Amino acid sequence: MSCQRHLRGSCLALSLLLAGCASQAPALMPRSIVVYSGERIQPETARMEEVEAWLTPELDRINLDPAFLIRLSAVREEVYPWDGLEIVADTADLVLTDTAADAETPFLVYGYLRLMDARGALVEAYPGTEGLTGYVLERAILERVAEVWLLGRSVFDTQPYAPLDELIYAREFGYLDDFIFATQPDRFPGEEDAYRAENPGREEEFRTWFRNTFGSDGPRFIRAPDEQSESADGGV
Repeated sequence: MSCQRHLRGSCLALSLLLAGCASQAPALMPRSIVVYSGERIQPETARMEEVEAWLTPELDRINLDPAFLIRLSAVREEVYPWDGLEIVADTADLVLTDTAADAETPFLVYGYLRLMDARGALVEAYPGTEGLTGYVLERAILERVAEVWLLGRSVFDTQPYAPLDELIYAREFGYLDDFIFATQPDRFPGEEDAYRAENPGREEEFRTWFRNTFGSDGPRFIRAPDEQSESADGGV
């Protein structure tokens, strides 16, 4: 696959945030995020400061630690962070839309946290995840990824990227579980069955909310397994 980025040394995704962090005022000043439907998110300053304090050293580690490697390869279509993720030994490979440079950081964070889990070192990178596995762990990782994208969108003025915007809105409005089950079908069947049994009518509620917020009945970038394989093999 062409346009493969080996993330050592300089990296656009890192510079986008670290340049902002280095020059920021003592207090971050998050702005509100609005989608075309008018739904708005206004994160609090203290919340974004906590995310930035966690993110900066972890980005340094992603960029400089020789013990592992995160790679992004370009595809034409819009994708979610888990689309095409492959972890082999000390390397995590992900795919990202070739025009979505601003979205690189949350994608790197997703690959990094999944790789640290595979290496048995997640607690060091993400305190509070000790003992988490399966769906509960994936949900915790996506909570962190959503926070990172919210920081970028609200503080560092990153350009919108629809798959990640769906994630942060679903998280902020209480639909993260529904979003995960919709975008990662068949990955957590037992947990989804239990969730549906405990929340009758929730699936239709999610569709209605999504339609009102994004103009479609559900997440717009779900890819079939064969499409993921083709992207991983073909690229651009």
